[in-house]
Amino acid sequence: MSNAMKFNIIQVITWSIAAICLIIIFVSGDTIEAWGDNKNKTLLLSIIFLIGFGTDFVLRVLEKSKKWNFKRVERDIAIQYQSQSIGFVLVLIYVFILSISLYVYYEESGFIPVGWVWFIAYSTIVFANLSSGYSSLLLYLKQGSY
Repeated sequence: MSNAMKFNIIQVITWSIAAICLIIIFVSGDTIEAWGDNKNKTLLLSIIFLIGFGTDFVLRVLEKSKKWNFKRVERDIAIQYQSQSIGFVLVLIYVFILSISLYVYYEESGFIPVGWVWFIAYSTIVFANLSSGYSSLLLYLKQGSY
């Protein structure tokens, strides 16, 4: 298994855990309706994202260090570009569907609770990381090269 694949697996696991935590936080109680009163949940989400981005940072530092002898071959670079393209399109579709769904649901009242705006912001970051990460894993598996 290549180092690029190992790092990708670590990144996908980290952001999958972040996604699960995000969903649990937003579905629990009246999070959406009372977002402004949820300082603890805001802090918890910040910590979760700090861990996610911190893991990404550590992986990039390890990738650049001479100790790990990390080299990306042409195949890794091609897979990275293709997975980022796929991830970008998936994020566009995700944000569009979520936004339109919220618009249709709240069209009568004329406003969307601010908690949903926060959810869109947080979940877009998680979805962007997961969509490119999972597509990268699938492309590696499709090529039969780990």
